[in-house]
Amino acid sequence: MKTGKTQGYVLTFRCINCGKHEVFAKYPTDGFEPEDQIRGRLYQVSCESCGWSGATCGLSAIRISHAKELKAKAAGHGLGL
Repeated sequence: MKTGKTQGYVLTFRCINCGKHEVFAKYPTDGFEPEDQIRGRLYQVSCESCGWSGATCGLSAIRISHAKELKAKAAGHGLGL
């Protein structure tokens, strides 16, 4: 039975414009995903501090956290491509 909640991973990046760790990507998944597969994807992201936006590779993530419930975000933002 689906509860409407989505689990997945939250990747944190350093902004290439302002240098703050305010760039996040959310990667929804139904179960465990190997780290090398998460890091091997490209993500469309934007900085919550200065507003910079662009694509970044998971290899440059400074942190990957598993989340039991991902909150919805603007369409297309933060999803692995």
